[in-house]
Amino acid sequence: AGVKRQNTSNGADAVETILEVKHVLSKELQLYYECITESLRSSDSVVRATAVSSIAADAGIHQLVTYFVQYVATTVKSNLRNVDTLTTALAVARAVRTNPHLFVEPYMHQLIPSLLTCVVSRQLGEPGSSAHWALRDNAAEQVSEICKQFGHVYHTLQPRVARTLLRAFLDPTKPLSTHYGAITGLSALGTSVIRVLLLPNMRTYMALLDVEMEKQEEEARMCQNALVRALKKLAEHYEDEVGLSHMQKHKLAEVVGTTLAGVVYEDPQAGKIMGAVAAAVAETKLSNQS
Repeated sequence: AGVKRQNTSNGADAVETILEVKHVLSKELQLYYECITESLRSSDSVVRATAVSSIAADAGIHQLVTYFVQYVATTVKSNLRNVDTLTTALAVARAVRTNPHLFVEPYMHQLIPSLLTCVVSRQLGEPGSSAHWALRDNAAEQVSEICKQFGHVYHTLQPRVARTLLRAFLDPTKPLSTHYGAITGLSALGTSVIRVLLLPNMRTYMALLDVEMEKQEEEARMCQNALVRALKKLAEHYEDEVGLSHMQKHKLAEVVGTTLAGVVYEDPQAGKIMGAVAAAVAETKLSNQS
């Protein structure tokens, strides 16, 4: 199989997956695939869900894995303005991955480009629609799951994904929708990625977001909330808390910016978050010195 990259009108990199099929499908599998894909295009959500459930559970469809991967790729590429269709494509991706009867490892790196498109694409769905936020969350979660499950096989997979997301996060010319996807995607990769890649860039990013808050309040608020969730995730396994003094708030502001520090300070988990951030900063300094 091969992959080539194309620029699309929405500013995102779409990925065209070219699959070389080495086998001939039986008539039964051809019929199965045609019935499933027809059901996936149905306007009836129950019919679509039944088709997805079939992909997730049926044995004996291993020869169709490459076809379903191609289905996801072409569906994502052709339907960036249709959130419902993209959601179905993501459901197919998850169904293929979670079917216990299928050996999917060789195909996972082919799914990543389609999933990343759904994470950081400039626009998903129709202008003004808010349905794309949940779609980005879904895709980011799946990318994280693939990295965790198959990172031992594809050692460069997570680093490459993280670099792609970091570039999107740090590019001020990208829209806030892309920034949101990048923040969510990086956060989903785990606390080490949050500590090493997200945290050191939060203060600089918040300077940009403070300006955008007056122009695009909904989008900017979503990005801010995504950063708060990342900080909470960083603090999940941190046991100690620090006192909520003005000095601690000032120290937090030096790392994440004044606005984000103010939001965190009002959070019920503020002491734990502040302690986790302080510990992460200290750990990073220690690593840089060694």
